[in-house]
Amino acid sequence: MINIHASAVVDDGAAIGDFTSIWHFCHVEPGGVIGENCNLGQNVYVGNNAVIGNGCRLGNSVSVFSHVELQDFVFCAPFMVFTHISFPRAAVSRRATFDKTLVKAGATLGANSTVVPGITIGMGCFLAAGSTLTRDSKDWSLMVGVPARHLGWVSAYGDKIPLPLVGGDAWTCPHTGDTYILDNETMTRRPGPVDILKYTPGVKLERMRSVA
Repeated sequence: MINIHASAVVDDGAAIGDFTSIWHFCHVEPGGVIGENCNLGQNVYVGNNAVIGNGCRLGNSVSVFSHVELQDFVFCAPFMVFTHISFPRAAVSRRATFDKTLVKAGATLGANSTVVPGITIGMGCFLAAGSTLTRDSKDWSLMVGVPARHLGWVSAYGDKIPLPLVGGDAWTCPHTGDTYILDNETMTRRPGPVDILKYTPGVKLERMRSVA
């Protein structure tokens, strides 16, 4: 079942997965792909050749332009901005030179943040509100500022990981049982008994509830 508000415009040729909700004044262009169990808030735009994975949540007034790909469980907070041309000019059409932007699974892009084109955002990366990401980011990294700098690590559950930026150590999330392993400058995740970032196709998603 797909829920599309009467004020939304979904063009012929768009692909939308089951259990997805598209709310007031959204526009999905032909060739736009939206997976299952997604929620698109008011005034969201999905361009031709944009790809949104399963279980994603897009806040109000987010535009996912052509050549932007979101993997599963990506959260785009209200008014965050993707750009898709590095050096735009009103007098020059550069549609043939759009740069691909890839947002890996579980990432969060904070409210009013900006992502420049042609970069890869690591799995579980957390871009803080108001920040501007101008380069590739590492898996599970906390990126803050303008331009965004790597200031820490964030778990799939959304807690700060109490490990340094560089070193050799491990930490286990008390909520999910995930283990995060720091090896020099790289953070890897070993999922717990129930992997909250593992998507099961064809089933209505029940999101994990946070514990105070």
